[in-house]
Amino acid sequence: MNVPTIDINLYGPEMAADPWPTIRKIRELGPIVYNERGQWITAHDRVCRQIMSRPDEATMEGVMTSVFGKGAFIAIDERHLHNTLRNIWVAAFGKNGVEKLVSPTRRIINQHLDETLEILNAEGQVDMHPVFCRQIPAHVIAQMMGVGEDMIQTVIGWADDMASATSNGHPIDYDNDPCWLKSEQSKAELADFLLDQLNHRRANPGDDLISMVAKSEFAQQVPDQQLIVNLRQLLFAGNETTGNWLGHIVTILGTQPDLRDALNKDRSLIPAALEEVLRWLGVTHAVPRTICSEGMTIAGTDIPPGAHVMVMIGAAGRDPQRYENPDEFDIYREAKPHLAFGFGLHSCLGATLARMEALEATNALLDRMPEFHIAAPVTYGSFILRGPTRLLIEKTGA
Repeated sequence: MNVPTIDINLYGPEMAADPWPTIRKIRELGPIVYNERGQWITAHDRVCRQIMSRPDEATMEGVMTSVFGKGAFIAIDERHLHNTLRNIWVAAFGKNGVEKLVSPTRRIINQHLDETLEILNAEGQVDMHPVFCRQIPAHVIAQMMGVGEDMIQTVIGWADDMASATSNGHPIDYDNDPCWLKSEQSKAELADFLLDQLNHRRANPGDDLISMVAKSEFAQQVPDQQLIVNLRQLLFAGNETTGNWLGHIVTILGTQPDLRDALNKDRSLIPAALEEVLRWLGVTHAVPRTICSEGMTIAGTDIPPGAHVMVMIGAAGRDPQRYENPDEFDIYREAKPHLAFGFGLHSCLGATLARMEALEATNALLDRMPEFHIAAPVTYGSFILRGPTRLLIEKTGA
């Protein structure tokens, strides 16, 4: 093949810790690069958008179906069926629906800030990932779905196992890979839990997200398994990536005191700053696509049927052809849409909710958290779904 090649493990600890030098190398090789480990890769914003806008040629079948289950709308490229499933919950995740969640979200945030500050004051340090960043979106989506408080930590464990399913890389040894097998067990346990919840809502409907699907006309036409995989996807997506975003926000506030001062003086700057965090650090760094049976031409290169393409949407946020001085964190830069929430048919249903949670959490941190700095190197467990897994802070001056 007369195309640039590279040999890189996207799932190794080096990529999780600091992906940017490798991403820059991939981008400089060309708009489409072949990874000798069996994947095609693009780190160019324009090419990412082209691929994601052509789901008939570059489908979600394959890895995404394996991870989320056949019938989950995140893995469905047929527009009518995808939209039928997605539209069950559109109103709940739209502007009006999210506005109703502001007050309970503030309560959840302040509750976990109380716990965070108690640990910080008692011990001098606190790991923000488990007590704050990871908890807030999990509690919000659990409340939306009507999941009891007693089950939230179990649900977080199931979701984290799902997020780690592909951490040993591709191709996956579905019979022996311990991460994959653990994920499958957690997916099954989560499915059983959601089936019980679904049956309960059929007899006792409410206004939660599970009741919405139970009462929908679509639920009368498909087996319960298809409803369950979509509820499972919703519960997973509603907490995993937003937790990563909150971790990045805390990291930025703990390493850039001048930025914190600027945001404190002018809170109107916060939305732009939060979007810049997404562009600069990303949350979902790569989404897989499988080339259809007719093949596909990407950036002038013919990609064969069945090939796997990693669309590096996190890398697209630092594409110099789209963003000036892309490696600089600059909340005053010209606003341009990024790809952190996807693009086209598979754009994120929960983007408005995630933005509200990030805004409310940032305001609360500025209001209540004393000035702090990062007390130890931040660790990251994955490149694909990249967010801090250990985020130790202490008060500035301590």
